[in-house]
Amino acid sequence: MLQQMRSGAASWIAKGLMILLIVSFGAWGIGDYIGGFGGGGDVATVGSAKITQPEFADAYRREVSSLQRRFGSGFTAEQARQLGLDETVLNRLIEDRLYVQAADKLGIMITDAQVREAITNAPAFKGITGQFDRLAFETYLRNEGYSEAMLVALLRQDLARTQLLGSLFGSVTTVPDAMVDTILGYRLERRLAEYFVVDAAKLPAPAMPTEAQIEEYYKANPLAYTAPERRSLAWLAFTPQGYAGQMPVSDEELREEYEASRTAYVTPERRSVEQVVFNTEAEAKAAFDAVQKGEDFIAMAARLQKLKPEDVKLGTVTKDELPAGIANAVFALPLNKVGEPVTSPFGWHLARVTAIQPGTTKSLEEAKAELSQQIALRKAADGLVKLRQQVDDQIAGGATLDEIASTHKAGINRAEDVDAQGAGPDGKPVDALPRLPAFLTEAFDMDANAEPHIVDQPDGGFLVVKPVGIKPAALRPLAEVKDSVVVALQQRGRSEAAAEAAKQIAERLRGGSDLAKEAAALGVIVQLSAPLSRGGQPAERALSPAVVSALFGAKPGETVTGPAGANPANAVVARLIRVEAADPAAVARQKEQTAQQLAGGIAQDLVQQYRQQVQKEIGVKIDPAARIRATGL
Repeated sequence: MLQQMRSGAASWIAKGLMILLIVSFGAWGIGDYIGGFGGGGDVATVGSAKITQPEFADAYRREVSSLQRRFGSGFTAEQARQLGLDETVLNRLIEDRLYVQAADKLGIMITDAQVREAITNAPAFKGITGQFDRLAFETYLRNEGYSEAMLVALLRQDLARTQLLGSLFGSVTTVPDAMVDTILGYRLERRLAEYFVVDAAKLPAPAMPTEAQIEEYYKANPLAYTAPERRSLAWLAFTPQGYAGQMPVSDEELREEYEASRTAYVTPERRSVEQVVFNTEAEAKAAFDAVQKGEDFIAMAARLQKLKPEDVKLGTVTKDELPAGIANAVFALPLNKVGEPVTSPFGWHLARVTAIQPGTTKSLEEAKAELSQQIALRKAADGLVKLRQQVDDQIAGGATLDEIASTHKAGINRAEDVDAQGAGPDGKPVDALPRLPAFLTEAFDMDANAEPHIVDQPDGGFLVVKPVGIKPAALRPLAEVKDSVVVALQQRGRSEAAAEAAKQIAERLRGGSDLAKEAAALGVIVQLSAPLSRGGQPAERALSPAVVSALFGAKPGETVTGPAGANPANAVVARLIRVEAADPAAVARQKEQTAQQLAGGIAQDLVQQYRQQVQKEIGVKIDPAARIRATGL
């Protein structure tokens, strides 16, 4: 939350140090601090500070709300639980308490002036003028669910932590050049190899597998031959569009909506403008006089300012798109007339209007259908909130999907035998299914006897889903998949034969054989690889990462083998021919960024060690039962 406020702020935080000091919550868990509290107590005790159930529940709800704004209302409390959001929030609160107490011990105090400066400088609270905007500040508080006092208190804690960590580790901004050069030398080293591919498809076909081999492979690879679970689903869809048709819209509502959004129905006048800018008023007046005496505007621009015709054209603009100093004058000019010189911060302007597109205003009558739809959709969204609660109450009362549909006169949608990816038995997507990932996730998480579940949609609508038939995943009979098993075994045999052939070739090469001769025997030619680098995708697509890794472990002249890159069933025989040291220019280009990354890693390691020591000194105790009660998980 406060990180958003700080984004872009003119302080050492925005200069990057805070990025170096971010602590990974995933690096430490709360399991080591769980105590047997029980009862209705605090969620956690951090030294002399308490994290109460209401405080934790409030922080957790805000975090869930923030994620729902980011990912849509389909983000559920269950998803938050699966992501471990409760532990993340608790870890953050614990960390805040630890650092605030550590700062107190060191005498670090945050003044009101520092808090005020942080708020007024926060980009999140600035208006279009670039200054602090009270409305933006209050909007932020409302959206994030904070009171002003709460935000100030949290910001004071955050500033204390920042100052604490900055004072301890802020100087970790450089690393020795020798370290940077060594690491970049290793990363940027390049290697070249000559190679050829052993094509498995061109080797003699392997013998047909025996019945015993077929059965053995089938039993050893059950997942490859298991039919996925399939479900038949029934669901109701309550959408704003469908519900909007039931919403009456009065003439008064239409008039009010039109007045409130009148600017949306106004198309401003646009003008095609040409201009020439001069440094002084005298130059501009002389140019104006020349045009008045008959000189062409474009010719004048070329003579006095050496401008080409395209340099003079501003394009077609609205009044708001022009500098304030010239906008009124330009939009008062008659067509094809040159206006008298006007000034702006850019200089003295002579302007000519070459085309005018009049502005238009859509009348209430013309906008009526669009306005009516907007109002109806807004009413529908409000109505759907109440409807969702009614449906939720019905489900809690044991209502079936048919009963819910009957109550609300909703049609029941159905889809038969779909898998968890939404495909039918033919493997093609089932078009009737809602295009909402959470729908299938919810539908396949439910038991056969589960009550209907509500799945929220990003547009404010919701679905009510119920599985009406489940076919569990099952191993297909061997007779049904036997042909596929035979193909797989033959492919494996060819691949193994290619790998063995490559190994035998490598042995002969080590004994003195010629690479080109070995390639010719297979009917292929030796190729030179592109320069290869460590890690990432190989520059040479024919080489797999395993072969590239082997080449970086080899010495010039040595031969390695491994699977091909484009088709792993094939094999590669590669010989390292040259090692190229890192390009000095590339090292120079990456040196600063690499040094920053290394400094960041060192700083983060130091912060991690410091936090662990602070935890040990201050002490942390957690009541898991209180945490569960606070979140309702």
